[in-house]
Amino acid sequence: MGKYGKGKMVYFFVCFLIVFSGCSQEKTIGIGDSPKKDKKMTLAFPWSPQSLDPHGSDSWEVMRTGTGETLVKLDEDLQVNPWLAKEWTQEDATTWRFKLEENVSFHNGKAMDASSVKNSLLRSIEKDPKVKDLLNIETIEVVSAHELIIVTVQANAALIPHLADPSTMIADVSTIDDENRYPALTGAFSFKQFKKDESLVVERFEDYWGEQALLSEVIIKYIPEGTTRLMSLQSGDVDGATDIPIDNMAVLEKDEKFEVYVTPSLRTHMLMFNMNSPFFKELALRKVVDLNTPREEIVQSIMLNAGTEAKSPFPEVFSFGNVAKLEPSLSSSELLKKAGWKKNEEGIWERQGTIFDVTLFTFPQRPELTVMAEVIQSELLKQGIKVSIRQVENIDEALMNEDWDLSMYSMLTAHTGDPQYFLSMFYQSSSESNISNYESPIVDQKINELNETTDRAKRDQVAIEIQDLIINDVPQSFIVHPKTVFSAKKGVEGFTPHPIEYYYIHSQLDISK
Repeated sequence: MGKYGKGKMVYFFVCFLIVFSGCSQEKTIGIGDSPKKDKKMTLAFPWSPQSLDPHGSDSWEVMRTGTGETLVKLDEDLQVNPWLAKEWTQEDATTWRFKLEENVSFHNGKAMDASSVKNSLLRSIEKDPKVKDLLNIETIEVVSAHELIIVTVQANAALIPHLADPSTMIADVSTIDDENRYPALTGAFSFKQFKKDESLVVERFEDYWGEQALLSEVIIKYIPEGTTRLMSLQSGDVDGATDIPIDNMAVLEKDEKFEVYVTPSLRTHMLMFNMNSPFFKELALRKVVDLNTPREEIVQSIMLNAGTEAKSPFPEVFSFGNVAKLEPSLSSSELLKKAGWKKNEEGIWERQGTIFDVTLFTFPQRPELTVMAEVIQSELLKQGIKVSIRQVENIDEALMNEDWDLSMYSMLTAHTGDPQYFLSMFYQSSSESNISNYESPIVDQKINELNETTDRAKRDQVAIEIQDLIINDVPQSFIVHPKTVFSAKKGVEGFTPHPIEYYYIHSQLDISK
């Protein structure tokens, strides 16, 4: 992670201090200590959760607020570290024993114990089919007040890193559906006031089991438009902002009032095909669009080289991301002619009275994707393919509920440091998150093999085999692995990009005023 400006990246770590169960939860002020200050910080985020339910579709946004915690946590090297679970052991291929921290309280004052953790995990599995698939849990047994045993249906080599997923946040489930109070989680901050699509205020949780928050309050403003987030920062309305548009970096770097931070991310910007679309049921037409997606131009002119061309869903920094680039055997014209298409008088491809005219969805929260869509639109028009761009506010909702042909999308593909999460979610035919409607019995079989394989080298090999199959079938065109850009006023400490994109607000976030 580092500051972007003088031609090099300066890496530093933003660490959480885990307080082990032998330590006292009581907070005292000793000689030389100063009382906690009433300091506040205001931040701008692109996406607002639609609710504060920690389980399900809003879990990532809830996790970003500093209010929730999972059993384990991933560091910047994607290594698993204890969090609410202080240790664990694998007793056989399907059995895991967890020992929990003993001095943890929910925000409502109730003690966290093995029973509450079990209830929380079961609710997460019930609410989110993705969690059910990823954890593949058969039973959860409470052994003692702070110990439980999880048994999976079959060997699940990635169970531990998957328990870092925000959807597995631990909550007092009795508070989640209560309309008269906010959900009680375990983080350094608790919910104070929520206005959907506008703002969320979180406040220091005085009985936090870990290191006390330095800030008394954090105000999060939800601003979808990248340029508006930038203007809010420049005007002083917010102290820091995430996902700054790439082309605005230079403006902020020249201003002495701000720090600009850039880090490589584990994200992939992609173009998705709806394989139920009357056009993109055909592999040939998907290949045509993929061939004419100008990745090099996008990296240079749109990303300003703050990213790398994508050959697969995973950055090449991962051993399982090192796949061979697929070289086309036919040109666009050859593919279309072979499929029965001919150019009409206007130079547009046509077949049996149907013009090759499709709709491409994009969304405002990541402004570079709309610019990419325009470049792809222009390139395809040169080839005789019409593309209409439609911007939607909620991309996931639109993809689930509307008819579509193409869509820009961005996904954190390896946020657990393992390929299983993304491959299972996006490509298994039974997955509800398989929004491209992709089906392949061979890929299903390979994903099941991956889920049961424990040897690291073998897992990498199987993951690469799956990617080779996917790249040949083209359910998506992988375009670029972007870098993440944040900016904050000078004096803000600890608000920096992280490869895992939901650890932004934490107890050691601070500001000098």
